[in-house]
Amino acid sequence: MTQQRFVVFLLILMLPLSGCTSSLGTGLCGQGYDEMYGGYDYSFSSISMDSDNTLNVSIVLLNGGGGWLEESEEHEASQELYFSFDVKMADGSEHSVGYGSTTWAVNGDQENGSYWMTNLYFQSPDGFCDLGCQEVRLSVGYEDGVIYYDGTCDSSPWIDIPQ
Repeated sequence: MTQQRFVVFLLILMLPLSGCTSSLGTGLCGQGYDEMYGGYDYSFSSISMDSDNTLNVSIVLLNGGGGWLEESEEHEASQELYFSFDVKMADGSEHSVGYGSTTWAVNGDQENGSYWMTNLYFQSPDGFCDLGCQEVRLSVGYEDGVIYYDGTCDSSPWIDIPQ
């Protein structure tokens, strides 16, 4: 009889943790995930195309912590972000852009552009969208998880480029 009471006692103690474990089946997101990991979220603050068909995208970190955009021995104790920025063209092809691109400007808002504290910027070369840019997508994560899009459980949705 005491063993049954002990099991019931343990179940009662674990009840507050149910929010953290209930999201396991949905890819570790939702209220329980937010409580445990801070609910990192991003949003596209602007997507525009210049007259020379240069694509300019600004992404804002809504909450949570930022991170380094590349591995750095100098900052090895700091959190590194892993991200992919993709552009879908009118013909259905996709172009991926990473930090350190030789043709795109990819910059965070801290440490000479190598750290994303609040804003992350992407700028294509002139004429990149001459054949039509349709959508953009950002997939971003870090050692302990992913950063979700605008309060959703989607980490990398395609977003329409305003024409």
